[in-house]
Amino acid sequence: MDTNSQSVTCEGRAKTKKEGSSTWTPPEFDEGVEDTVTVLEGETATLPCVVTKLRGRSVSWIRQKDLHVISANHLIFTSDDRFKVRMDNLSSSFTLEIRAALTNDSGVYECQVNTRPKLSRPVTLTVQAAGANILGPPEVYIKIGSTLVLTCTAALHPDAVTKVDWEHNDTVVSIAAPRGGVSIHTEAGDRVVRSKLSVVRAAPPDAGNYTCRPHAALPASASVYIVDEQFPAAMHHESAAPPTTWLSPAPLLLLAAHLAAR
Repeated sequence: MDTNSQSVTCEGRAKTKKEGSSTWTPPEFDEGVEDTVTVLEGETATLPCVVTKLRGRSVSWIRQKDLHVISANHLIFTSDDRFKVRMDNLSSSFTLEIRAALTNDSGVYECQVNTRPKLSRPVTLTVQAAGANILGPPEVYIKIGSTLVLTCTAALHPDAVTKVDWEHNDTVVSIAAPRGGVSIHTEAGDRVVRSKLSVVRAAPPDAGNYTCRPHAALPASASVYIVDEQFPAAMHHESAAPPTTWLSPAPLLLLAAHLAAR
């Protein structure tokens, strides 16, 4: 064994002996920082790690699902430039940042210290896909000739596009369509986009499926039924008729007359 190898071996034994001695105290994680992080898709995920008593040891971030080493101190070992580590020697913090987080970034990330044995603290990241919501029940019943109003909301990350499209039976709703009487009002604020669709003088062709489709969130849908004003209210949620048809009480009246005649 050459002199360099002997030196490295002796150094390693000395370090192990020092870490195993009664005077050596291991590094400590600050358990007061959060260990679960939840963000919307597209936001920056910030995973905290604070370690004291490091005494020159390095701190790494490991992605648990594939055991990929993301970083060691400030060095990054991934070609994905969304990942970055912010180091602060004063507070002994090693914060992992993931810009424009994706849903498949969700999982457990470990903050590790290169002691023997290694010390680690897991942080669980959840990246949620923003989803739209049409206020009210999924099935909407309105009287013929009245105004149909659907309101859609969606939570968005700060830099998201706030444009919202409405579709009726897979066709984009346009305020310039020949039908007329259609208006769409969309506004955004406090990381929420809100869009209201109004259709005046609702008629049988206006029945069907309506979808709110924000450009930065998952869509939401509602089924609209146009009913005659004599249609019994108690039957509204019991009807199995497809939403693309106008519901009329005429078949019910014919059935009742037929039964009475028997």
